[in-house]
Order: sequence, then C-alpha cells, then structure tokens
Amino acid sequence: MNAFSIGLSALQTGQSTLDLIGQNLANATTPGYHRQVVDLVARTTAGTGTGVDIASVTRFTSPPVRTAILRGNADRAAATAQLDIEQQVQTTLTAGSTGKTPGGVGDGLTSLFNQITQLTSTPSDPAVRRTVVSAASALAGQFNSAAAGLDNLRNTLGGQISQTVTQVNTLAGKIAALNAQIANVEGQGGQANNLHDQRDQLIDQLSKQVDVRTVDQPNGVVNVLSSGGPIVLGQLAVSFQVGPDASGNLAVTPAGSAQPQAFASGTLAGQLQEYNQGIPATRGKLDTLANTLSSKLNEIQATGLGTAGPLTATPGTVSVVNPAAPLASQNLPAPVQAGQLVVSVTTTATGQRTNTTIAIDPSTQSLQNVATALNGVAGLQASVNPATNTLQITAQAGYAFDFAGRDTNPPTGGPVSNPDTAGVLAGLGVNGLFSGTGAANIAVNPAVAANPGLLATSRTGQPGDETNLERMAAVQTQAVIGGQTLAAAHTDLAATVGSSVQQLGDQQSAQAGILQNLTSQEQSVTGVDQNEEMVHLLGAQQSIQAASQYMSAVNTALDAILQIIK
Repeated sequence: MNAFSIGLSALQTGQSTLDLIGQNLANATTPGYHRQVVDLVARTTAGTGTGVDIASVTRFTSPPVRTAILRGNADRAAATAQLDIEQQVQTTLTAGSTGKTPGGVGDGLTSLFNQITQLTSTPSDPAVRRTVVSAASALAGQFNSAAAGLDNLRNTLGGQISQTVTQVNTLAGKIAALNAQIANVEGQGGQANNLHDQRDQLIDQLSKQVDVRTVDQPNGVVNVLSSGGPIVLGQLAVSFQVGPDASGNLAVTPAGSAQPQAFASGTLAGQLQEYNQGIPATRGKLDTLANTLSSKLNEIQATGLGTAGPLTATPGTVSVVNPAAPLASQNLPAPVQAGQLVVSVTTTATGQRTNTTIAIDPSTQSLQNVATALNGVAGLQASVNPATNTLQITAQAGYAFDFAGRDTNPPTGGPVSNPDTAGVLAGLGVNGLFSGTGAANIAVNPAVAANPGLLATSRTGQPGDETNLERMAAVQTQAVIGGQTLAAAHTDLAATVGSSVQQLGDQQSAQAGILQNLTSQEQSVTGVDQNEEMVHLLGAQQSIQAASQYMSAVNTALDAILQIIK
C-alpha cells in the first residue's frame, strides 16, 4: 500500500525540516552562517502520488551584495593600512630628537636662525658662537632622528608586508582545499552548504588582505581573482612571494615568476603603496630640506672668515664614488655648475695676498682635476684622499688661504662679490658648516664643532664684521625650495602628511558606513530571523502531527480490514 510510504515520507521530511530549523536557530548569531530551508517536492510513481521528498536544501545568498561587500572590505582595509602608517609618519616628523627641541625640525630651524641673528650683534663673542654651533648640532640631530624614524618605519613595514603575503597564501590554500571538498560532495549529488559558509568566510577574510572577485564554476567550485591575476583556480592556490625589485621597491610575484602581480586595494595594496611611494616621498622631501639647508649655509660659510682668519688646512667632507669621473656624474648632495672659484693665498709673514681664479666645469672635470688645479696655485697643496675619496687642501709653510674673495694685498681690483660661482666648495664639503649627504647623516662639520672660532662670521676678516652672518640669517627668508622658504617647505611637508591622514580617516569612515549598510542588506536575505523560524517550527510540528494522525488512521483502517477478512 502507498498509505504507509506516504505517511512515512511525511514523517521523514517533517523530521528533516525540524532538524534544519534547529540548525538555523542554533546558528542565528554564528558569523557567516546562511539561512537554509528545505525544498519539498511531491513523490510519484507511475503517475500516482507516493508521498513527499526533499528535492534540495536552499542556502540563501545575495550575490550582488556579497560582491559589493568584498570590494568594500578591500577598500576599507587599504585605507586603514595607509592611515595607520601615515599617522606614524606624522608622529615621526613632529617628534623631537632626544628632547633637544620639542617640535622637531621646524623648531630647530627657527632656533638656529634666531641664534645666528643674535650673533650678528656680537660676532666675536665665543659663548654666542658656541650657542650657534650647538643650535646647528641640535637641528642636525632632529633631521637624523626624523630620517631614522622613517627608515625604521619602512623596515618594519617590510616585515608586515611579508606577514600579509603569508596570510594571503594561507587563506588561498584553505579556499582551494574547500573547493576540493565541495566538488567531491556536490559531484556525487550531495549538498555542501556548511562548507560553502566556511569558504565564504575565508574569502571574506581574504578580501581584507587583497581585492578579490569570485567566478562560479561547476560543482560549487569558485575561482578567486584579483585585479592583477588569479589567486585560486579551482583546487589550485597560487603561492605568492615578496622581494625587492631592481629599484629597491618591494614587489609581490607568484612563486616561480618574475612578473609582479598588482593589487588594487586591500591591506597588502595599502602597505605596498606606503612602502614603495608614500614613505620614500616623505623621506626624499626631508633629504631635500636637509641638503638645501646644508648647501646654502655651506656656500656662505665656505666663502667667509672666522675669528682666526685664513686657513692653513681644510678637508672636504663629501666623498665621491670615482675621483677620476666628471663631478656631474657623482650625485653630489649640492649641485656643482660651470663657473669660477677664486682662491686667496696670504703670505703670513708679510700679509701679501694674491688671488687665483680657477675655472670649474663639472661635465668634464673630476675631483682629481679640481685637486690638480688647486695644487697648481702657489702656496697650496691639494690632493684626493685615497681612503675617503675627498678633497684635501693644505697651505704650504708660511702661507694661509681662504675663499672669501677679498681684494689682493696690495689692492688691485677690489673684492670679488661671489668667489665661488660654481658652488664647488659646498658640493665637495670644503670648509662648510655642515657635513653629510642627507637627513640621515647631516652633522655639524667636526672642525667647526671642535673650534667655533672657525664659524665664518666675516667677509673681510676685520673684528666686528658680521656681514657673513647677515648672509646666513638672510637664508631664513629666501625662497630656496620650490619657491618656498626652508620653514615653509617643512610646514608644507608636515601639512601634506596631515592632509593625507585626514583624507584617509574620512575615507575609512565612509567605507565603514557603506559596509554596515551592505551587511544589513545581506543579513536581511541570508540571516536567520528567529521569529520567522518559530513560525516554520510550528508548521513542521503540525505537519508531523498530521502525518502521525494519518498513520494512526491508516493503521486503524488496516486493523479493521484484517478483522473483516478473518
């Protein structure tokens, strides 16, 4: 009889429905769980109804919303990663170095020029000269601290990028493994809804690391792609590695390939953006600021005179890679151009002074050529230090020299207004106030630090002459970096980072709001409504009760029929 099979099918489907409702209720607050319902279908045999079957179990999804969520996850994660890094950059630029000046480079610049201005009223005062040198040293320390902070931040970020790539590889491997399990179950006619939930959660996590989109394949498998290429293809996960490229930037490549894979968003994209572009750009501007300060003050220091008058020796502080190659090819911190250098040599016993003009052309002349030209000046010895590839200038016995452009003695043609039109002294670090080639290693010239009397306050060598100090003080108000003063350039650097922090913060907040709305939309479709499930529970209970009553009635009828037959 079909009666028993009909009733039994009703009881079985009712029990399965109850089980599924219980599963929904138990996982109402489980992250990533998708509501499921049974799809019933009438069972027939030869056109005759024989009960009810479960055709399938539907797992509720909202593909368009899920796609938008994955994209939103990546965008928000990228903004979050960049915001965190830019905030650290901002802190690094404004922090003082070992407490010498509370506001960092900006306050250091102000302090140095204030001390220079103060010295103009008493240029021979050794205590005030020492204060100027100390202010210069403090400013150099601020530059050193800021550069070290940015370098350390970038190095730390490099390690974080490696960790992110490892997370991407781990998640991709798990997704590929679930693809294999789902394909096995669904390839045999089963359903793997819980495995789908697990895989969706992994894809959701992956979308926060890199931008992803999914493409459905047969048997429940999905391919996971980024803007730059595949991440998971069926049961195969692409393994990524990270390393430096030819320019020193970090690049992510599939294992076994030299072709970088780009990511449009996600934590990894944000980290790479800051490592390869954001931090280096800020670091480059800091170097430009340090080098401009150094070159401008060094030009003035080199063409002036300290309290001791002319020099008997001065070592260059800038090293070249190849002393035989043209200066234009040596990447000097201060540019050298075609021009002239006027050298004054004084006979110490008589005070007689002669001027010699040397032509400078960095496109053809090397450091060795410059040393040879200086060595040809009567009373001078010049050479290249082979250990450091720096210029060394020494006066012969009974002579002293300077580059202040003073008139000869006895006078002939008057002083030279610009004795170094080529900028070669600053370019090679000769008799400068600062040494170093950037923010990381800028420092006060060791000779000046040891003897503040070498601070070039004068152009004439006369007591009380402060004209060279006035030239130094004037640098504070000169537009020397892209039409800006040194202080304005530093303020602009800090403001640029601050603006980036503000924009990224706004972007992060906006993305958070968008994601919250998208998640609510998805939950309205895929989430478990407990009230709705209780209604379904009541319906399943009534269905089972009805089936039980039906089976009882069939059983009673059969007993009556059997009694009649007996």
